[in-house]
Amino acid sequence: MTWLPWLLLLALGAATLWGYSTVATHVRWARRALLTKGDTPRPQGWLVHKLQLEELFDAIERRADGEGELRAKSARRIEALLAPLTDAVLVVDAQDRLRLANPAAVALFGLSEDYRDDSVIPLVRSADFIELIRRAREEGGARSTILLNRAPQADIWIQAAGTRTDPEAFGDGAAIFVLVDVTALKRLQAIERDFVTNVSHDLRTPVTILRGYAETLAEDQATMSAEDRARFAQKIVGSVGRLQGLVEGLLALASLESSRDVQREAGALHTAMREVSEEFTARCKAAGVKLELQLDADARAAADPVQARRLIQNLIDNGLSHASGLTRMTLSTSDTPNGVELSVEDDGAGVSPSDLPRLFDRFYRTDKSRRAGGNGLGLSIVRQVVELHGGTVTAELVHPKGLRIKVILPGTP
Repeated sequence: MTWLPWLLLLALGAATLWGYSTVATHVRWARRALLTKGDTPRPQGWLVHKLQLEELFDAIERRADGEGELRAKSARRIEALLAPLTDAVLVVDAQDRLRLANPAAVALFGLSEDYRDDSVIPLVRSADFIELIRRAREEGGARSTILLNRAPQADIWIQAAGTRTDPEAFGDGAAIFVLVDVTALKRLQAIERDFVTNVSHDLRTPVTILRGYAETLAEDQATMSAEDRARFAQKIVGSVGRLQGLVEGLLALASLESSRDVQREAGALHTAMREVSEEFTARCKAAGVKLELQLDADARAAADPVQARRLIQNLIDNGLSHASGLTRMTLSTSDTPNGVELSVEDDGAGVSPSDLPRLFDRFYRTDKSRRAGGNGLGLSIVRQVVELHGGTVTAELVHPKGLRIKVILPGTP
């Protein structure tokens, strides 16, 4: 019977291990219920009954429910406070799960109604943003300018600032982030850089020519032939004309960008098309170009008379100046469900398909327009006028050759 003590010792050890494991399970459940509001089933069994733990577990559940309700109320208060904000706000918990997004953030990211507890990592698609989350947690606050990939939507630049947030509402390690869309500012900064670069170049060229020919005339006019003096004078006149066109284009853009509204008048678009086409008659005849008007009487577009003239002038001038091989240009209007469509179509050589997306960018010039001495402002002015009226403008190639510019302006009710 020497094995009996060992058997009893083994049984005692097993019972001790079972008791310890059971108690540890109960403690883990209590901790999870109190701290994280977990959904683990409440422990049951002989030990719970023997140790009379039912009342303790009841108290734990009541307290957990009460704290959960407090957390929910706190989260709802925060959500109500953030809802009116125009800037996007996100709350991310310690597991990088999205806990809260105000309406601006829902719209920014195109979130579904059941976005809560989704991982924020595939949502932002940005290593820089994930790094910002880490810094906000560890340092207590951080900010950064980040490029967000929102495919299939357009990418945007945001100014993001984050800090730790209320642990009672969202748990330890949660952080709140305010996102401001600065895409327009980034675009303006890029435009400003292009503006300085292009204007300095475009001003330098005619000024250099002017100075060179003027100095030559001043120093050598006594020895120059009449033909050379006339040729130099013509060069000076041409450079002055180029300068004048650049300055007028810049002034027009500045005027459009500072405008807040337009004075719309019924029939102003058709009136501008008739008047401006008449003004270009002589130039078209000299260039051997037939200018045609096809106006739809049902296309009622109210437009600012001054801006409508500027729109038509730049559209016609663009075709005459840059459409090589041009023999015909047609201006037409038609009534569409989206508004009034103004179309300007020519039979010139057109442009490269790669040029189409940038035709309306400020100072953008195709290879042909560079050779023709264009300043890259005409179609940019067209876009500014159209957008000022709340419309859109696009360009497309015409088969077998040519270019069509389509403007959509809101119709008159």
